Amino acid sequence: MYQRPLFGFLGRMGMSRSVAAEIAQETFMRAWRHIEQYQSGRAAFSTWLFSIARNLALNELTRAAGRRETSGERAADAAVCAQPPPIDQIAQDQSRARVYEALNRLSLEDRTTLALIYVQDLPIADIAALEGTTVGAVKTRVHRAKAKLREWLGPSYE
Repeated sequence: MYQRPLFGFLGRMGMSRSVAAEIAQETFMRAWRHIEQYQSGRAAFSTWLFSIARNLALNELTRAAGRRETSGERAADAAVCAQPPPIDQIAQDQSRARVYEALNRLSLEDRTTLALIYVQDLPIADIAALEGTTVGAVKTRVHRAKAKLREWLGPSYE
């Protein structure tokens, strides 16, 4: 139930497939081992699970800051098909690559906040609790991140 959303969240945080798989596996293992620490009155289970994944992902991104993946590695990761994709797929892949590059230019906090709002569709109050900040701070992050993305990507990506 949570596998696909968790992978999407980790991917939007800038993780490669292999790293996202490792972090997702570790997230589920930690949730399983520490299920007694989950408090249903404090947050939804998905919020608790995503907070585990978020912390693991931030730790990994911090460790990997010096050894960032090159776009060539991502392209090799994606080049699984023997035949070239149709022209529409190429355009879509290029557009997606531009968006990922722009997302990766954002701070970790802004990227995480956008992923939680737009990918996981979490309420702003839950995100504020998850990140240990105020609702106003979350709204400010979202506004700032969207403005930066607009600037970097141009009006065609509205």
